[in-house]
Amino acid sequence: MKTISRSKIIYHIIFWVVAFTLWLFTMFVASNFKNILQFEPVFMTLVFNCCFAAAVYLNLFVLKPLLFRKRRFFSYILSIIGAVSVTGIVIDFLLVYPLNSFVDGEKIFQEMSFMAWFNFAFFALVYVGVTTFLSLMREWFVLQQVNEKFNDVEREKLEAELKALKTQINPHFLFNTLNNLYSLTLDKSDKASDLVLRLSDLMRYILYECNDRFVSIAKELDFIHNYLELQKIRLGDTVKVRMEITGQVGEYKIAPLLFEPIIENAFKHGSLARNNDGFVNILFNFEKKGELELIVENRYNKEWPINEENDKGIGVSNVIRRLELLYPDRHQFKVDEFGDLYRVIMSIKIS
Repeated sequence: MKTISRSKIIYHIIFWVVAFTLWLFTMFVASNFKNILQFEPVFMTLVFNCCFAAAVYLNLFVLKPLLFRKRRFFSYILSIIGAVSVTGIVIDFLLVYPLNSFVDGEKIFQEMSFMAWFNFAFFALVYVGVTTFLSLMREWFVLQQVNEKFNDVEREKLEAELKALKTQINPHFLFNTLNNLYSLTLDKSDKASDLVLRLSDLMRYILYECNDRFVSIAKELDFIHNYLELQKIRLGDTVKVRMEITGQVGEYKIAPLLFEPIIENAFKHGSLARNNDGFVNILFNFEKKGELELIVENRYNKEWPINEENDKGIGVSNVIRRLELLYPDRHQFKVDEFGDLYRVIMSIKIS
């Protein structure tokens, strides 16, 4: 605040020095380039600028805060007209009466006149208008700087939250996969070695290729394909898995690991189906240009026993929060239940 106040004082001093110099030069030109350094023109220029300054600061410190900023524009305009009119009368009066005794030679103004008042009032209005414009411009620049700093703070806050959300996914995914691997090793299943290989590929992608804010959709789809192969190894024929891609994937990019928690949630519920009638259907639709649609369906029954601790995981809620941060007003997330069918539809404008 001290820096701002000091800079305002400097700006005001510069403005009045420039105004004084211009008035003095104008009087120098009016006198046919004579007597520029004599007492009379300097004194009159000083008087003019002092009167104009009174109108300027009345506007900046009284009228503008009380009327203009409160959007009382009609009252503000009337007040400005009154202020410049009074300024013109004061200057005209001073030049006709008390100040003439300080000026050598004949009186400059013999009597007060309408034209003299009008000219001085006009110049006062010019001063008020120019200083108001400069004041508004300065406030606008300061506001832009404040907004920029605020946006930087908000951006840093969002980036920190996004990083926190993404770091939640990695251990969450690894924890669930290790649990699956543990159950296979207990059964001494031959599938355990294949599961480890698939897991290493998935973790390589998570650790080394998901550091950027956005990744290629093609790579993300490869990750999902490997994840499905891992689930097939774990579940065998107990859950039917089908994945379909329609349209052209193109060169679009997307936030990493947005799909996996939704698909993982489908496997968590779909694998609980009895008599090997569980299923997980996945559709990636790219038919609409610049838009991605993901539809995930699985068999579901509210009465199936689900571990409450696992059911409160961060997966789907994490995805929803990341969508809100990364794709505000550019996404839709919908959940439907039809009997024993559970469907998640997520659409994102990716262009």
